[in-house]
Amino acid sequence: PIALDEVITDGHKRALIVTDRFLFNNGYADQITSVLKAAGVETEVFFEVEADPTLSVVRKGAELANSFKPDVIIALGGGSPMDAAKIMWVMYEHPETHFE
Repeated sequence: PIALDEVITDGHKRALIVTDRFLFNNGYADQITSVLKAAGVETEVFFEVEADPTLSVVRKGAELANSFKPDVIIALGGGSPMDAAKIMWVMYEHPETHFE
């Protein structure tokens, strides 16, 4: 996959993968983590995203990002994981931003 190649060639070392429980339970996240780990990229997976993710779920993912310190966030799935990953990134990179 071209996107994973870019993660590797851009020199990223820590990747947070944001997905839903279905894709996680069916091994899709494992496929990505195995490629990244083989290239020396540490990974962590947040798989609690649901349809129309709530702010509390996104905050939980942002807390994982704050403790893991990724240099890239990868959304795996459709609109909900992508939306959640974008807000997690904002919360991680700009903690002064408030979503109330």
